[in-house]
Amino acid sequence: MTILYEVKTRHTKEVLKAFVKFDGANRNDKAKIMLRYGVLAALFFALPKAFEMPMICDAISWGVGFAVVAMALTKDYLNYATLLQKDRLYLNGTEIRISFGLSAFEVIDDEKNTYKYHMIKKMYEDKEMFYLHMEEGDLFIIPRKDFVQGDPDEFREFLERTTEKKFESAKPADRKEKDLQKKDK
Repeated sequence: MTILYEVKTRHTKEVLKAFVKFDGANRNDKAKIMLRYGVLAALFFALPKAFEMPMICDAISWGVGFAVVAMALTKDYLNYATLLQKDRLYLNGTEIRISFGLSAFEVIDDEKNTYKYHMIKKMYEDKEMFYLHMEEGDLFIIPRKDFVQGDPDEFREFLERTTEKKFESAKPADRKEKDLQKKDK
């Protein structure tokens, strides 16, 4: 395989933060999850009054309700902290080499896998990272600063040309604004 672009990266704290932020912001069920947290907290807040419970039960119920609210608000941080403790590539400091050729790209970490470009379901980007969302659900996060061969801006154009797909903003708010602009046209 002739290598056109190559990235040597690792699962760093920066990459793991980007993953949690991207994954949390792009879940279709995020509103449903937050609604569930809200309903659960409301139940704990209302429970003592509904059943005329003793004062100690009020305090316990309100404490649990506040804990549920705190969990909802810190969910991304908790996911990040969990990744720091469990991600084997981060813990081992494993180098990840991603080589992009004409018809496929190869990912080498603990093992070697080859992916055809048609397997890319969607592509996202922000100022620091490219996100390649694969058909099987894998997500490859490629820091722009980690290119060792080829220019990140040219890489962007190459992928759009090769996949016949456009990069979308990694930030949901930017995508919603873009969708509204398309509707106005």
